[in-house]
Amino acid sequence: MKILHVGWGYPPEWMGCGPVVYVHTLAQAQSGAGHHPVVVCASDRSTDGGPRFAPKALVVDAIPYIHLQNRPSHMHDVWDPGREASDPDCAEAFEYVLKELDPDVVHVHNLVGLSFDVIGAARRFGARVVMSLHNYFPVCTRDDLFFANAERCDGPSSRSCSNCLGTGLGDDAYRRRHRAGVEALNSCDVLLAVSSRVADIYAAQGVRRDLLAVDRIGSVAAEALWRDVGRARVESGSLPRAPLRLVFFGSLTPRKGIVSFLQALRLLAHPDRIEATVHGGASAELVESVNAMIRTFSPAHAGRVVFRGSFTQVDLPGILGDGDVAVLPPRWEDNGPQTVMEAQAAGLPVVGTRVGGIPDVIEDGRNGLLVDEGDPARLAQAIDRLSGDPALVRRLRGGIEPPVTIDEHRVALEHYYAPA
Repeated sequence: MKILHVGWGYPPEWMGCGPVVYVHTLAQAQSGAGHHPVVVCASDRSTDGGPRFAPKALVVDAIPYIHLQNRPSHMHDVWDPGREASDPDCAEAFEYVLKELDPDVVHVHNLVGLSFDVIGAARRFGARVVMSLHNYFPVCTRDDLFFANAERCDGPSSRSCSNCLGTGLGDDAYRRRHRAGVEALNSCDVLLAVSSRVADIYAAQGVRRDLLAVDRIGSVAAEALWRDVGRARVESGSLPRAPLRLVFFGSLTPRKGIVSFLQALRLLAHPDRIEATVHGGASAELVESVNAMIRTFSPAHAGRVVFRGSFTQVDLPGILGDGDVAVLPPRWEDNGPQTVMEAQAAGLPVVGTRVGGIPDVIEDGRNGLLVDEGDPARLAQAIDRLSGDPALVRRLRGGIEPPVTIDEHRVALEHYYAPA
């Protein structure tokens, strides 16, 4: 089967980006199973004097990549929502690639940096079109339905995109973009939501429910963590050491919940029972904001948290192997949070929020604890509960199951790739 994947970014430069890792490892698994995958990527490369979206072929780890170069926007084109909806140059370049490669299936993962025309071009070509809903880009110019980086949003029909983005363009342009995105999605053969909540959100945006299927993705990183760290930890039945070691890892942005985590630490009734380690990069502005918050902590609370800075997937076994519990409280509707899957694969119960894909992975009281988003007091209570009850931590750890492997995921996808 000839499979054409579509996404943003490429290896090795962007292998710190989860979706790039996912598409690359999926293509490798498909190649190993006898299929013929090619990845078309929205590239940050350019050629002097070349046309917009000029294709260039490269090979990485035996996987062919087609870079669409000379793009008008590196990622989100917030000042030109109409171009994201329809860009004739993007459509023409993609049609050229389709004719050259003649794929059986076009599997779209990300349209950031491209335009919705990709889907229409694939439909006109006659390929089966499958789209994985890893983000909310087709219905949200920000791609996260998180208004002004501050609170969850129900989309352009309920909030002002112009105010959210600070463009002053007015809302009609963004609402037209939204309609074009929904129309493009509704022309696909199948839409793969990475969690049940994502399926519900897209249905609420006007996407046909009959096209939506929930399919949890596989992760090579989670497989490795389970093999190297998690299985032995889950099967050991041992109690955690005191103090309880909490781990927060991921992007240190408001939507990922770092501020919520710190607010909860500040409210702990028993700070002496925990040690918290934070791993992740942040802007200078956010670092200053975090430091300002920590200056409001009591000495007993401030001494319990340490920041370790940026990390890569290579560092995860050490980061997670040194922890007892992961605290991952995103504020946005995180589609299919890889950090939660990786923490579980390393044998760590997760304290998380009831948003996005987290409840698909974490069952409250079985393999972790869930609290409502935006309630740091309840988050603090959950942490205090765990730090005072090592047997509960052990029981939650025992409820963790092996992660979905990339090969199991590959097999599941073949069902959706097959003609109806």
